[in-house]
Amino acid sequence: MRRILLIFSLVVMFATMGNAQPKDVRFGLKVGPTFDWASSGSTATKNDGMRVGFSVGVIHDRYFNDHVAISSGVNLNLLRMKYSFTDRRLVEDFLEDANVMVSRHLKATNVEIPLKAKLRFEIFDSFSAFMEAGGGISFNIKDLCKDSYEFYWVSSDGKTYDNCSYQYRLLQLSMVFGLGAEYEINRNLCTFVQISFDHAFSNAFVRSLEKQTGSILRNNFIGVEAGIMF
Repeated sequence: MRRILLIFSLVVMFATMGNAQPKDVRFGLKVGPTFDWASSGSTATKNDGMRVGFSVGVIHDRYFNDHVAISSGVNLNLLRMKYSFTDRRLVEDFLEDANVMVSRHLKATNVEIPLKAKLRFEIFDSFSAFMEAGGGISFNIKDLCKDSYEFYWVSSDGKTYDNCSYQYRLLQLSMVFGLGAEYEINRNLCTFVQISFDHAFSNAFVRSLEKQTGSILRNNFIGVEAGIMF
């Protein structure tokens, strides 16, 4: 019995020592669904509901003390959106200033590099909460569009996806926020869950399309993610 108590006491002591402070540098992996929608600064673009996408990422946290860190990494975002926008290019050769309303399903793939300030607060035992705020830069990899429109002799049934990457900017800037909780298994491993919000403040459409159509598109998504840090 004494041996069992001694072993148990040693396990508790080492576990407590391991949970006392986070490491100065931590790496992690995260994965989870995203809930995506489009916003705009013009009446020429309208969001048509929220769609579900997916995100996976690698995390790098650099702690300056027990509570403050700089968080970065790389995220692969598979965004899904549906929105409508005016496109006069489809008929401009025939009718000057005529607008066609296009309903578009978008499958967008981008790689995002965030840079955030992170604040961590111990709640009790091995549980902590954290919040993050900062910005991100996204590199557009691929865009697939399925368009539906009808204007007299010009129409599309929107049954197939086509490559429309040429209509979207290569780089986009965004604001990034996060709120989550983590459970410290030991000094070298913890699990976490978080809710993140990503709001683009640059137009996703290329400048030529923006000038021709007057349409502005900003990508937004809320991520619900789980992961590990080590």
